[in-house]
Amino acid sequence: MPFHHLYEQHQATLNAAIEANRTRVFHAHWPEPPSGKIYGETAQEDGLNAFKASLNGPFALPNQHGSNGTIGGEHSPYGFPLNIDYPGYTADTLITNAQQALTQWKNLSLQERAGILIECLERASKHFFAIGFSTMHTTGQGFIMAFQASGPHAFDRALEAIASGYMALNTFAESAQWTKPMGKMQVDLTKEYHIRPKGINLTIGCSTFPIWNSFPGMFASLITGNVTIAKSHPSAILPIALCIQSFQDTLASLGINPHVIQIAVDSKEAPITVSLAERPEITTIDYTGSSSFGNHLESLTAGTNKELFTEKAGVNCALIGEVAQLDAVLDNIAFSLSLYSGQMCTTTQNIYIPKNGVSTPDGIISFDDLCMKLKEKVDTLVYNEKMGPGTLGALHSPAVKERVEKARNSGLTIIRDSEPVAQHGFDQALSCSPLILKADSVDQSIINEEWFGPISFLIPVDDITMGIQAMKQSIIKHGALTALVHLQQEHLIEEAIEQLIDAGVNISCNLVGPIWVNQSAGFSDFHGTGANPAGNASFADLSFVSMRYNIIGMRRP
Repeated sequence: MPFHHLYEQHQATLNAAIEANRTRVFHAHWPEPPSGKIYGETAQEDGLNAFKASLNGPFALPNQHGSNGTIGGEHSPYGFPLNIDYPGYTADTLITNAQQALTQWKNLSLQERAGILIECLERASKHFFAIGFSTMHTTGQGFIMAFQASGPHAFDRALEAIASGYMALNTFAESAQWTKPMGKMQVDLTKEYHIRPKGINLTIGCSTFPIWNSFPGMFASLITGNVTIAKSHPSAILPIALCIQSFQDTLASLGINPHVIQIAVDSKEAPITVSLAERPEITTIDYTGSSSFGNHLESLTAGTNKELFTEKAGVNCALIGEVAQLDAVLDNIAFSLSLYSGQMCTTTQNIYIPKNGVSTPDGIISFDDLCMKLKEKVDTLVYNEKMGPGTLGALHSPAVKERVEKARNSGLTIIRDSEPVAQHGFDQALSCSPLILKADSVDQSIINEEWFGPISFLIPVDDITMGIQAMKQSIIKHGALTALVHLQQEHLIEEAIEQLIDAGVNISCNLVGPIWVNQSAGFSDFHGTGANPAGNASFADLSFVSMRYNIIGMRRP
């Protein structure tokens, strides 16, 4: 095996990831703090300079062949155009490149593929700071979040997918000597079980987490012997382009066809996603984005041999019923509503509160007083000059700002109004603070819609049990990626968990301190369940990898 040395080199990394995957304990291969002590004293400055050097010119992909013109149009949410021109590729070119690469890639052993992929990740991790700044200036995330989400956290999720694929493919023996006793005689067969990859994967990236949401599907496909095409979102190309540029450099240096991993770039004016998704050569598709386009992809793939893995929109919800530490609970919720201005698929939108108030160690706090106290907590964070702007980040597109205005003008009572937020050094940044509205349970048409952005609703319910039921029915009908409950009585906690498991959503109970409902930890938290309308996939359970290949048996005497 010509690449076995890479497997041996990275075997300890792979084994640790597999063990963490099985046990679900904390594991992080790449450290999350953007610290000079960890990554080098000049790493942040070097990364910023590398990002700046990418601007106002062509982006080179020397190892991806067959380009046809250039495409670009990214604009930083912090107020300036990137002016980067990327090579464009036709669907025919991408498919032809992928087919040629597939022949070599699928014939490598599982160990070889694992070693090569981890080597790709390790080399690309040297660019974490450039990737972080490029994520900041395409998505609007604050720098620390951008560094972590597109760097260590995304790379850990890629490693997790590699580990999951490795585990799945090692479930059954590759061969067997099979003997069946039949009285005075026996039948002896040699049996082999061959892994047949589905073929070419298309991963459709999103505008807010262009790497974190793309890597799981890409690397689940790659470890199982498929090749992948990453279709970047037109507004967030640079982060994934930097990664793929590095991956292709690594593959080429190893003598492997670099088209194992390709990028497909398009524009809003001339999209290519549907034309690629419709190609019969594309056999698996990973999608993160709006429900409307996700539903369209489902209609395109219905009745075909394509496997579609989706993370669509949902209405995430919470219930505040009983709390042990009111300030700690509201601090935690205020931060989770403010983080990246609510532009996360896991951010809470609908918060149910008993109309007669919430139980605390100091007695009942009324619904209205709780609303005002949450407003004050958000204010304290937003108006903190050191923490506020970086936590909020910028709005990734004007459509989010328009959504805030639409919600503000919906006729609901405004508990906390949204206002512009200054981003130091970026006078033209598109940024605003959270909007919090009061929505009576009769306002179903409003609260049952996903309002992606810094928009949340406080909803009075008759009691805790009614709140649990409201959450369950919302999740079953409209989907959700997260559910949060604050309860103290064990029988109520058990009731909530039972009902929400039945609804098919991941649950968080009584979170306080520096862990938030928005967060999903690699190797431990399954992101999404596939059990409600918010999506059919889960990062990274075994079905997320096992549906990317078939096992073909062969037997002979």
